This record gives sequence, structure tokens and C-alpha cells, in this order.
Amino acid sequence: MLSSEPEKKEFPIHWISKDARYKVIEFMLSTRSVTELARQLGVSPTAVRKYIKRLSHPSDEVLERAIKSLAPYEMEPILEIITDDLATAIRKLYAAVDDNYKEIIRRKLREIIGL
Repeated sequence: MLSSEPEKKEFPIHWISKDARYKVIEFMLSTRSVTELARQLGVSPTAVRKYIKRLSHPSDEVLERAIKSLAPYEMEPILEIITDDLATAIRKLYAAVDDNYKEIIRRKLREIIGL
């Protein structure tokens, strides 16, 4: 989904934290009005204001619409927000488990990056 490739890949939206969802919305608001963003996301301007104030967070469906509506120049910063979020979650998991499980995490990470 975050690629310009014609092949559609399922992006695990539900893994993205509330904090990263807020950051995506805040970033998108840097180049759009509240009304314009609300229209793109299929929500009301009030909903966007609630996201900004962190009174509610964008649902998976709203976040998916947000990612699909990104301009090409927005892809890299949004991908960085999401990647940082997922890396932080893995880092916290790694710190919370004992050495046996840490090896499992290291092995999986090596598989991901092809080492």
C-alpha cells in the first residue's frame, strides 16, 4: 500500500499504535485544512479535531484511507512514522522478555532483513 508498485499488498494497519495514528494525522494537517482532510478521510471536521486533541484516534478504516490518499512526497515521512512505531514496539518486547525469547526475536529480525 505504501508503494507505487501495481501489486497490492496488505498493510497491517491494525498494528499501528494510537500515537503513530495521531502523528500521521498531524503530518497530513501540515499540508491540508481540517475540512479538506476530513473529506479525504471520510469523517467530519469534528472527528479530525478530536484526533488533533487526542480525544479519539483514527480507526483502522480511517487510517487506511489516510495512507491511500497520501501524495507521493508524503510517503517517506509517513513510512518513517510507522516504521519508528513498529520498531519501538519490538524494542519494548525485546526488553521485556528473557534471553531465550530474545534469541527468537533476533532470529525473526534476521529473517526479515535477509541476514
